[in-house]
Amino acid sequence: MFNRKPNQTDSDDNGTSVDNEYMNDSVNQDQEDLETVTEQQVRSVLPEMTKPSVISEGFEFTGDVNFQGTLNVDGTLSGSINVQNLMIGSSGKVNGSIKANTIQVRGSFTGDATCQDLTIGGQANVNAKINYSSLTIQRGAMIQGELIKS
Repeated sequence: MFNRKPNQTDSDDNGTSVDNEYMNDSVNQDQEDLETVTEQQVRSVLPEMTKPSVISEGFEFTGDVNFQGTLNVDGTLSGSINVQNLMIGSSGKVNGSIKANTIQVRGSFTGDATCQDLTIGGQANVNAKINYSSLTIQRGAMIQGELIKS
């Protein structure tokens, strides 16, 4: 099949004539369709595929964080945070302002936040004003401040 001339025809298993040039044109068209995918279309898929970013235990960061993905905090983070998902681990400490779709607090959070889904774990220590749509609190959590359903 690889040593054939472009206009050569074969017959398939049923004895039907098959035009190799037509098949090559079809493959070339599929390749052109793939090449026309724009960079914007690729970027619109990438945030869903990105791995979570991590602030590890023992690491301290002060500043603003803007990220369209998941941020896991096991160290200390102070500042303004704008992420899709924030997960504060049991050793994590966050002090500042948060805007996220989901926030899970297992460690310590002081400040203010706005989110859709808020989960506060049993070992969490929260001293904050938080606007949320959905709330889950596990037994044992320490909470001071305001939790406001929006």
